[in-house]
Amino acid sequence: MSDDFIDKEEQNEENIPAPENEHSDYKPADTKNTGVKHQLSGMYQNWFLDYASYVILERAVPHINDGLKPVQRRILHSMKRLDDGRYNKVANIVGHTMQFHPHGDASIGDALVQLGQKDLLIDCQGNWGNILTGDGAAAP
Repeated sequence: MSDDFIDKEEQNEENIPAPENEHSDYKPADTKNTGVKHQLSGMYQNWFLDYASYVILERAVPHINDGLKPVQRRILHSMKRLDDGRYNKVANIVGHTMQFHPHGDASIGDALVQLGQKDLLIDCQGNWGNILTGDGAAAP
């Protein structure tokens, strides 16, 4: 039998291990012979391609209307909500943005630093690194 197929015929009561506790309410699953076979070899490849195209189209490429990625748009939204006329620390902005962005704080911080390094929409104060020399930004 090929490794690419799972044959439901082979899953019968003889192949299911007995429970270790004799007094449990364990009963083997219904083992009707349906003859259904599922091919697994190409399934993960298709799933990966679907996910990769989603990431490229929805998260990694800036939107045509405003030129922002979703994480950058969420950062600007949270900065607008935090705006009180004073400078805010990067860590506070990252923490507030995590309400809207369901990914890690490192990705939010990196996106915020990139916006600050390009002098786009953010008035920066402190060490934001340098794109030309490759210096990284200071800790949040």
